[in-house]
Amino acid sequence: MWRGTAQISGALLYGEQSQRTFGGRATVTRVDTLLEFSGALQGLYGDASTSDGVRDVTKRLWLGSLNADWRPHARWSPFLLATLETNLEKRLAARYNVGLGVKYTAWRTATDEGSLSVALLDERIDPLTATAPTTRLTRWSTRLRVRHAFSERTRLAHITFWRPSVRAIDRFVVQSTTELHLGLTARAALTVSLLDLYDSEAVARGARRYRDGQLLFGAQLDW
Repeated sequence: MWRGTAQISGALLYGEQSQRTFGGRATVTRVDTLLEFSGALQGLYGDASTSDGVRDVTKRLWLGSLNADWRPHARWSPFLLATLETNLEKRLAARYNVGLGVKYTAWRTATDEGSLSVALLDERIDPLTATAPTTRLTRWSTRLRVRHAFSERTRLAHITFWRPSVRAIDRFVVQSTTELHLGLTARAALTVSLLDLYDSEAVARGARRYRDGQLLFGAQLDW
């Protein structure tokens, strides 16, 4: 069975500095008893202006991912994954990941689910900064995912990734997403999303900060 979602979101801040952020995400999933396949594409754009009227791009992100889980409803489920990311804030022309791992589902009920995944990834980074070299390394990827349904249309989900280098644990990326889903109908919902990203090597690539966060409000359509 195929399923899909499309989401748009944004945030506006005013004051001494006017800031705005817009985002979108689309996902397609096919699930049966033997295989769960999913593909996702996420985009995020932000800019800011000061009192003199100058407006600069502060955020530009594209993130695509493909996942294939074997026996997704079993307690133990092996999987394959691949991601491609470009990120202006983190000075990434491209970050490629491909790997395999296993997911352990600790609990699954009609309203709750919790799982822990561990994978081994091959990664290549092409930086935006000309003086920074292209790097390639092997990473561990640990993912914690928790879901809870307060009602048929109101749900909360949280995902955290921790991806340290196999050879140097202080070279890592931590990324988390917390999303509240407030259903309006069986297919339409309002969403509140908290995004957080920490990259221990971002400043070395020319970024201003190691960490970035964003609170977004949006709407989602399922089909």
